[in-house]
Amino acid sequence: MKRIYIICMLAGLALFTSCHKPGIIQVKNDISGVKITEVKWGNYNLSSELLPGQSSQKVTIDGYSKKLPATNKISFIMRANSQYVYLETTEEFTLNEEDELLIILNDETKVSN
Repeated sequence: MKRIYIICMLAGLALFTSCHKPGIIQVKNDISGVKITEVKWGNYNLSSELLPGQSSQKVTIDGYSKKLPATNKISFIMRANSQYVYLETTEEFTLNEEDELLIILNDETKVSN
């Protein structure tokens, strides 16, 4: 009886953990001569600061805290010539289960404030 109980528990645990696969997201700042700060994908912090050419650390979004697939915009504060501007991409980026998403912000990235 204990053996059946243990097998059922292990099968249930395997099924539960297989339903929530994480995704990985990273952002790169390729905007010419501009430092960006407070970089976020939706409510998830990706980086506190990125200089031109820098990439954020890879951030794992697990399926427990956010149901994947999920779609969000990238928001950030741009600093240029001692001016600060809050910006948000007009494009939304979708992260799927088991995806590794690299978002590159460059001079052609469409943004709004």
